[in-house]
Amino acid sequence: MKHSTASWGRALFSFVARPFGPRHFCYTKEMQTKTDQSYGVLPIRWMEGEWQIFLIHQFSKIGNNSYWIFPKGHPEPNETPAETAKRELLEETGMSVSKLLNEPVFTLQYNFVFDGVRIDKRVDFFLGIITDFEFKLQVEEVKEAGWYSLEEAGERLDYQDTKTMFVEVKAFLRDFADQ
Repeated sequence: MKHSTASWGRALFSFVARPFGPRHFCYTKEMQTKTDQSYGVLPIRWMEGEWQIFLIHQFSKIGNNSYWIFPKGHPEPNETPAETAKRELLEETGMSVSKLLNEPVFTLQYNFVFDGVRIDKRVDFFLGIITDFEFKLQVEEVKEAGWYSLEEAGERLDYQDTKTMFVEVKAFLRDFADQ
């Protein structure tokens, strides 16, 4: 990506703050590190003989960008991971899970720097079967969203870490469909 000299500083901030691989962050031994855990749903539906998955185009809280991902978020006090995942899906999309699969759990791990702090992020995703396909987006967090074939979804996902995890999801769903 080419940037003019005037936009170089903004582009560098965006690059350093965005969670995508390979990681090229400037870490120091003195840098504070925090861990961050979130949970989400991989919303799926069976349509016309194939699995489809729901993606959201989410506004980033870091920098001025957006990215394609699955609904996810942080737990509330005393909330289980599955409860968090279902609540976040409902908040961000207005959809409810008809059936949540507790296994397998698909894990996404990445890190980024925010305000001089290294954040080691982990997101655990549950597969959630959706039977009511209508959605209403949380416009403060989600730019757009939609149902996609597994191939289309793999192409839309922005970050390599997410694409890598999604390869495992697709393999599971192929076997799951054959059962």
